[in-house]
Amino acid sequence: MRTSEDKQVSFKLPLAIDQRLEALLERAMEAGDNTNRREVLSALILDSNPTGDELREMLRLYRTVTVGEALLDQPLDATDVVELATHKPGPRSAKN
Repeated sequence: MRTSEDKQVSFKLPLAIDQRLEALLERAMEAGDNTNRREVLSALILDSNPTGDELREMLRLYRTVTVGEALLDQPLDATDVVELATHKPGPRSAKN
């Protein structure tokens, strides 16, 4: 895919889904892969091949899930308050 021509896409993600994408990026980087959000999202799309019925169920889940349920690796506090991290645009640096 690295030699494929790119297509610019522009859309908004809910903050909780954006944070979930960040958590997936961190997991990949912690596993030793030098990657970025574009590659993680592209890999997830490439790996996905649901039937129409499965996709319908995935959409129902997406439409009804709570912010806390959408997050990865973040426990809720006693008041069920979720803090969403903000990230500056651009590449993420690898954690040492």
